[in-house]
Amino acid sequence: MFLGVEIGGTKLQVGVCDRQGRLRALVRRSVERRKGARAILRQLEEIIPPLLRAYRIKKIGVGFGGPFDIETGRAVRSHQITGWDGFPVQRWFERRFKLPVAIENDQNCAGLAEALCGAGRGLRRVLYITVGTGIGGGLILDGEIYGGRYGAAEIGHTWVGNHRLEAVASGLAIERGVSTVAQSGRHVGIAIANAIALFNPDIVIVGGGVSSAGKKFWNPLRASVKRHVFPVFRKNFRIARPALGETVVVVGAALLAAKR
Repeated sequence: MFLGVEIGGTKLQVGVCDRQGRLRALVRRSVERRKGARAILRQLEEIIPPLLRAYRIKKIGVGFGGPFDIETGRAVRSHQITGWDGFPVQRWFERRFKLPVAIENDQNCAGLAEALCGAGRGLRRVLYITVGTGIGGGLILDGEIYGGRYGAAEIGHTWVGNHRLEAVASGLAIERGVSTVAQSGRHVGIAIANAIALFNPDIVIVGGGVSSAGKKFWNPLRASVKRHVFPVFRKNFRIARPALGETVVVVGAALLAAKR
């Protein structure tokens, strides 16, 4: 068994999975942003030990909600939670729980889960995008995460016109009145068209809380992709919703631990 941990901007999830990504146990908690990283660490110290006693856990995988330095094992920063910048996440986990730990950006973990046992199963080039509190992405090539020292496929930090995508299309942007759900869909569609021109994926999987808004989001998104996509690649891809729902990062983190 492998432990998968999701450290997000609004929720904290810890699950137990087998090597095939089948979820055997799940604990979910809300994150209080104003209390910062230390409060999340205290929650993990409460949640994880009972799971380690109940299951024979071989490794821990973590999906971290922000850029992560895989060479040093430190968070680069969180765009939603204070206290993570430069924090030695890997060392903290290994010292507290005495197990090997593998860590990646949460969207890389989500993409890995969808590529191996979700909507992208059996496909070579999988682009995963989440439109939630923030906007993130993961690119999976032949079943492996594509990334550099600090990650890759950070589609939320690409630009749509004069604005960064996350600033005008995320859940926070909608909450603050910067955008509406339909505008978010149009902006994300442009970003997807740009990503298709760069990566020529077999599938683009779009998840996250904003994507659950239904036709108000999806119709403008699909129309925007159709309008802006590179015509040569028009028939090469399909756009889909995730198959794994809210557990996608947890499952991906556990699979990451199993692979490494």
